[in-house]
Amino acid sequence: MQTIHLDIENDRFMKAMTKQQIADCAGVSVRTLLNWCKPYRQELARMGMTPGMRVLPPNIVKWMAERFCIDVPT
Repeated sequence: MQTIHLDIENDRFMKAMTKQQIADCAGVSVRTLLNWCKPYRQELARMGMTPGMRVLPPNIVKWMAERFCIDVPT
């Protein structure tokens, strides 16, 4: 089982963002962003992401930015 480390202290510098905003930062569509996330569904669910979420909390935004090398504004 993989351990998830949530760095709450550094998350305060990251803002909550919509899926559309993250996709725009990555230069892809929301559909492509969600396809990238498919292999990590369980991990993202443990972090609190649900399929219907529009606005993603800072910890998930940070995870996506680091995992997919996306430059997001802080």
